[in-house]
Amino acid sequence: MKIAGIVAEYNPFHTGHAYHVETTCEKCGANHIICVMSGNFTQRGEPAIWDKWTRAREALLHGVSLVLELPFIFATQSAEGFAQGAVSLLNSLDCVDVLSFGTEEAAFPSLLEASHILAEEPPAFKALLKKALMSGASFPVARAKAVSALLPEAEPSIWKKPNNILALEYLKALSRIKSRIVPLPIDRLGSGYSDISLGPLYSSARAIREALKTGSSACRQYLFRDIDAFPPAVFPEALFPFLLFQLRRMTTDDIGRVYGVSEGLEYRIFKEAKNAESYEALVRSVSSKRYPHSRIRRILLYCLFGVTAERMADYEHHPLYARVLGVRRDALGLLSYLAKKSSVPIITKAASFPNNPLFEMDIQATEVYSLLTKKIAPGKRDFTQKLLIV
Repeated sequence: MKIAGIVAEYNPFHTGHAYHVETTCEKCGANHIICVMSGNFTQRGEPAIWDKWTRAREALLHGVSLVLELPFIFATQSAEGFAQGAVSLLNSLDCVDVLSFGTEEAAFPSLLEASHILAEEPPAFKALLKKALMSGASFPVARAKAVSALLPEAEPSIWKKPNNILALEYLKALSRIKSRIVPLPIDRLGSGYSDISLGPLYSSARAIREALKTGSSACRQYLFRDIDAFPPAVFPEALFPFLLFQLRRMTTDDIGRVYGVSEGLEYRIFKEAKNAESYEALVRSVSSKRYPHSRIRRILLYCLFGVTAERMADYEHHPLYARVLGVRRDALGLLSYLAKKSSVPIITKAASFPNNPLFEMDIQATEVYSLLTKKIAPGKRDFTQKLLIV
């Protein structure tokens, strides 16, 4: 049996994702694909457009064999934390042969070389990184400059492509944990990850979300069901009242303890939260060259959930787990296979895995998400939702 792993958000699942799944099977001959998917909140620090079960169902209906939830605490981190958590989870299953991921151009050799530099962090790299940071660059920009200086033969633009950034983090994570999983790059087709315009054949998930937000029906061709068949979409602005309530209750000391806050950022957040009129306005007013929008969104989400630097450090000491959201009927045998092979617990019922702070954060995330939907959803869905079998 050959098993390929994919890390994704499927926010939402679209034709480009289906192409990736199909191409992965063709290229490596996989019998099954296990996807580690973000839950109800994403790496951008925002709520997913549809809940995790809706998105998992779409993936299962279109080629994925089994969907695991990436714990909230990894799903909402920077690219590095996101990739490290997902790759560690796939590796702990002890049965995944290949990790398939998209790249935005034929850059794999350079990405592989760069991943070794990032995993080992030689003195030359550290010196270049420090110099770039001292100039005021954000960490991702500073790191790209340092790597580019050490690999001058590589096209500089490859370090700025979002899919390449994630690919680099997957490769680095595989290297750091000395995983036996083999990387499988798949060239991305159509629109880029961050494009907000719909393409002719394939479009980015972001472009589809933007179309859904404006009520455009043009995105229908990239989805596999009519839009009306999905639950009402959830957008980041739905977070704003809850976020503002939390921020206005917090002191600057409270905000200063939140994971990712440093260099006096707490004072800016505290000040802007008093007058912000919308979620996007708050993000814009707090952001800077050093703190780009994506990082601010994650920090604001951590404020809402009370994720302090101390709590984040504590989470690292708690064991991983593999929470199964759904499985294809023709792949049910994977459950028993994983139970035999995996070094971490395989969870199919939330009630069977109490007293794990990482898992409790996933449950909290579902509870908050249930308040963001057009019609407030019943609570405790993690305990009432049956395992998806399609």
